[in-house]
Amino acid sequence: MIIVEVVFLVIFWTWALAALLFLRNTVLARLPLVQTPESFNLSAQTVRFLATDGVGLEGWLVPGASHQPWIILCHGLGTNRADVLEIGAGLHRAGFNLLLFDFRGHGGSAGRTTSFGWREQRDLEGALAFLGQQPEIPAKPYGVYGISMGGSVALMVAGRDERIGAVAVESPYTNLEESIGHHLTLIYPGVPKVPFHWYVLATYRMRFGIWPRYVSAERGVRALNGRPLLLIHGAEDSRMPLAGITTMFNNASQPKDLWVVEGSGHLGAYALNPQAYLDRLTRFFHASLK
Repeated sequence: MIIVEVVFLVIFWTWALAALLFLRNTVLARLPLVQTPESFNLSAQTVRFLATDGVGLEGWLVPGASHQPWIILCHGLGTNRADVLEIGAGLHRAGFNLLLFDFRGHGGSAGRTTSFGWREQRDLEGALAFLGQQPEIPAKPYGVYGISMGGSVALMVAGRDERIGAVAVESPYTNLEESIGHHLTLIYPGVPKVPFHWYVLATYRMRFGIWPRYVSAERGVRALNGRPLLLIHGAEDSRMPLAGITTMFNNASQPKDLWVVEGSGHLGAYALNPQAYLDRLTRFFHASLK
């Protein structure tokens, strides 16, 4: 009986520690908006709208020529819409209209926790609905650009929502289960993956109602059905392994393009050569959004 009690206590406290380590990382410090559209001479309107599950979101609407396409920009985990503003400014100079918004629990949006891409899909759906409700915006497919978690969200929503006509992403994860396991090793290198990984996955399921393996950008890529895709990835990205991106690219339908940037780590491609990066994005969206 004592052995049974010891085994139970070991399992219980190991799971409790794993749950604590994981849940601590679902509540992120809110970073300030260190840049505004005025920093890039952009005329923008601060807008507020709802995610499809009712969470209040905040963003910037940056209009240009009414006949030009609209692009929605999705930031990464732990940042906010200002993190993609410089790239957005380059897209705006190239003629595109923009919507930049904060995911829940980030920037000026409501919510306290992140689900690393599961519930954030409701946020992008809300952004699509918001644009569709504006009478001055033509009812045409939108482009979406996303980075890291925002890229994964873009792919998952694009896979089932044909309001997205083209998607360009940098450094997305393939599915959340693989990403959690990989980041567990990076963040807590001394913690054994077994059984902590199992406990973290179970904690995610209890907290958010879905197993992380079903939060899958790769599945979204498979469902694009001929809508254009641009994948950008740093050859030295230690957070999102290149092998996953290569698999996604191989499973995507045409038209598709994979740009592996030598010398770039996670989300480092733009800093290495901003003009080449913007040229690649603008060519892609001009060709894809007629």
